[in-house]
Amino acid sequence: MNKESLRKKGIIAFIVLGLVLAVVEANRPGPMVVEGIGTGYNGDLVVSLKVKPKGEGFKIIGVDVNHQDTPPIADPALETLKAELLKNQISELDIVSGATYTSQGFKEATQKALDNLKK
Repeated sequence: MNKESLRKKGIIAFIVLGLVLAVVEANRPGPMVVEGIGTGYNGDLVVSLKVKPKGEGFKIIGVDVNHQDTPPIADPALETLKAELLKNQISELDIVSGATYTSQGFKEATQKALDNLKK
């Protein structure tokens, strides 16, 4: 075999490998969003979880919250709760002092979203 023949075979192998990896990536399930509703201080609190498959389960990679609670009180509490949820990956979170109803609504909505994920 000469160098030109080896070079051509190397290029072909590289192209085939790229095509195989592209097909595998295209068939991998992407992130999905699940929602749950809880009761906050001023009404419904909606939690949207962005999750991606991980092993036999899922990993939470994003959290959005829509609420009607008092922003100066609820927003900092929700940021704390979202950070804890992303870090610990469980809905059993501590209540944030001063924002009890918002915290409870977030936990309720998160658990419902996780339950919807299992359906």
